[in-house]
Amino acid sequence: MTGIDAHTHLDDGRFDPDVLDAGERLGIDLFLCSNIGGFQPHPSLDEVREMNAVLAGELRRHPDRLRGYCYVNPRFGRDSLDDLRRNVEDRGMIGIKLWIAMLADDPLSDPILEYAAEHRLLVLTHAWRKTVGGFPYESTADHVAAAARRHPDVRFLMAHLGGQPESAVNTVRSCPNVAVDTSGTIIGAGEVALAVRRLGPDRVVFGSDLHHIDLAANVGKVLGAGLDTDTEERIFGGTVARWLSEVAA
Repeated sequence: MTGIDAHTHLDDGRFDPDVLDAGERLGIDLFLCSNIGGFQPHPSLDEVREMNAVLAGELRRHPDRLRGYCYVNPRFGRDSLDDLRRNVEDRGMIGIKLWIAMLADDPLSDPILEYAAEHRLLVLTHAWRKTVGGFPYESTADHVAAAARRHPDVRFLMAHLGGQPESAVNTVRSCPNVAVDTSGTIIGAGEVALAVRRLGPDRVVFGSDLHHIDLAANVGKVLGAGLDTDTEERIFGGTVARWLSEVAA
C-alpha cells in the first residue's frame, strides 16, 4: 500500500528532500501539497498564479512523490477559474486548496466547486474554530458543512478535524461528502480515535500540515489511536488512493 500524506505545503517554494527521506522511513510515499506562499491571507491574482507556477515546478522535480492542490482565491471570479483550469488540465493538479481568503460557503466559491465536482477533485478546506486570534474569513466546520450541503457532489477534506474536534466532527457528520484530516498541533491520538468512531474509517485520512510540524509525530498519533489494521491502512492512504484514481483532468 502507498502511504499518503493528504495535507502538506511547500516551504519557501520547495519541498524539502529531507522530508521525502523521512517519508520513506515512515511509510509515507506520496505527499499532496499546496503552495500558499508567505501565508498572506488575501493574495492577489498574480501572487496566486505565481504560487501555483512554483508548485508546478516542484511537481515536475518530484513526479513520483508529490501531487498538487491548486491554491485558489475565489474573489477573482473568472480569472480564478481560468487559473484552476490551467493547473488541473495542463499541469495535472489533483485538487483545490481553500484557505482564509474567504469563507468556505461563500457563493463566490460556487463556480470553483462546480468545476471540482465535474473533475472529481479533492477540495482541501482549512477550518479552525478559535476563541481568540481567528482571521476574518477563517472557516469553521459550520461553513464547510454548509458548502458541502450546497455541493453534494464535491469531495471536501476538512483540515485539522476542524480545529475543535469534539464539536467539528459532529457538525460535518451528516455530510457524507466531507472527510477530515488528522493534522493540527492540538490533535492527538484521542481525537483521531473520536473522529473514526463518529465518521467511520473512510472519512478520516492522514495529514501532517508539513513543513512546519514533525512528520513522525503525526504518524505516531494515528498509530497511537488504538485502531485496527484495516482502519489504519485506510487512513494512511487507502482512501485517498481511491479518490485520486477518480480524478479526471
